[in-house]
Formats: sequence, structure tokens, C-alpha cells
Amino acid sequence: MTMGDAIRAARQADVAAIAPWTTDTFRWGDYVPDRIHSWLDDPNSEVLVSVDESDAPVALCHVTMLSANEGWLEGARVHPDRRRSGLGSALNDAAVEWARERGARVIRLSTESSNLAARSQVKQLGYREVSRWLHAVFEVNPSHRASERYRMRPAPGSDAEAAWLFWAVSDLARESRELLAVGWQWRIARPGDVGRAAGDLVQSAAGWACVEQPDDDWLRTNWIASTPEDMLGLIDGLHDLAAERGATELDIKLPDLPWTSEAIIRTGSDPNPVIVHAKPIY
Repeated sequence: MTMGDAIRAARQADVAAIAPWTTDTFRWGDYVPDRIHSWLDDPNSEVLVSVDESDAPVALCHVTMLSANEGWLEGARVHPDRRRSGLGSALNDAAVEWARERGARVIRLSTESSNLAARSQVKQLGYREVSRWLHAVFEVNPSHRASERYRMRPAPGSDAEAAWLFWAVSDLARESRELLAVGWQWRIARPGDVGRAAGDLVQSAAGWACVEQPDDDWLRTNWIASTPEDMLGLIDGLHDLAAERGATELDIKLPDLPWTSEAIIRTGSDPNPVIVHAKPIY
């Protein structure tokens, strides 16, 4: 940071200045311009910006509380002309302090496995890798139908406890460090999440899944309980459910295990590895 830089809470009026340098961050674009308005409106989160001597934002990050003691950091961006100047580290420190003041005892963030620069930076900031995930997006064939055995049906509320206990002793829970992926945020899963916070609980002979449909074109899973032998059938059933609901894309996140990777590839997607990092807050 330079003598003229300062950190403050972002305002809606800052968005116009932020959007131009947060649009083409990755090869596919960036999510910050689409989400920043909702972040700013969320009373449970803060968008922090580093500003220059004219009070123009030159870096930002979003920090939020996912539970009473878990913070989440995302959307860390620095203006191309100001990279490697310490702004990202200073914002991270400010975000950690914001979360600490609200009761957080741990703060987490995620990086793509291929983003070596980001992984190196978060390691230097004191984060450690806690779990690896696979993100897969499938194009849905509207005529796809699974066999009756694997067709997903709404699970009765009484099945939520059984689904949770099945998952809690599985390799999926162990590899995930018992984290729940809700969109692109991860926190510790709790029994009450199944069929509630994680989405609608559906089941087939292959296992259970919690699903959400944020819009008509997109069905996503936030939690899956299955076995190596049944994962192919479960993904096939989720394809069927997505087609039945009129979705054009199926979004799945699974802990990175040899058998989850194999199932994703065999059912037609190229998974993108994602790493969740954590740092304790004292």
C-alpha cells in the first residue's frame, strides 16, 4: 500500500468504478459485477475496498459470516495497475478482523487448484488447505431418463436423519472435512441442513442429494450422500431430475476422491478442482 491508500466499507456508488477491472479476471469472465449489489445489501456481510488518494476503489474483497463462528472471504480483486503492492494482503487482514469482531473463530476461502499464484498468496497469509473439491457442470439432455431404480424422488422428512447418519460416516464426509458447499461458500455441515439449508432432499436407490434450482435453467446440488458403487447411478438420477424440471445445466460439487472423479468423467463432464483453505482466528 502507498501513503495515499486507505481501507473502508464499499458503497453502492463505488460499483461503477469497480466493474471495469472486475469483468474479465478469468478466461470465463468474473462474478463480482453480478454479485456486488447483493453483497452490499446483505447486513451480514461487508465489501471492503482499498481506495487511493482520490477515494477511488483500487482493490476489494467480500467477507461474510456463514455461522456464529465461521467467516468466509471471497471476491478478492486488485486493479491491474496496483497488483503486487500489498493491497490484497491488507484487505485480507481487514476482513479477518471484521470477522473476528463478529465472533468468527475460523475464516475460509477457496481457490481453483490451477491458480498457483492465488494458492501461494493465501499460504503466505497463513491459510492451510483443508479440503479438495470437484466442480462439474453438465449440459442437460431434455429427453434423458434414468432407470426407475435411479430416478430421484422427494424424500420424506423422516429420512433426513438417516441420510445425515449415512453421510457422516462416509468417505464424502471425511474428505470434505464435514464441510457443506452452498453455492461457492463452504461451512461446517449440521444435521439440520439436510433438506433445509442445503436444499430439497431427494432420494433414489443410489442415495440422497440436496438440490436447489436458483433459476429455471440451472439445477445445483449442495450435498450428496452415496457410495462408490452407486455414484454413477446417483448422477444419472440427478440428470433425470434436471431434465424433468426443465433445467439446461446441472451443477455438482463433490469432495475430490478417485471414485467421484471417475463418476463425473464417465457421466460426461470435465471436473474443475477447487481447494478450500482455512485459517484459525484467535
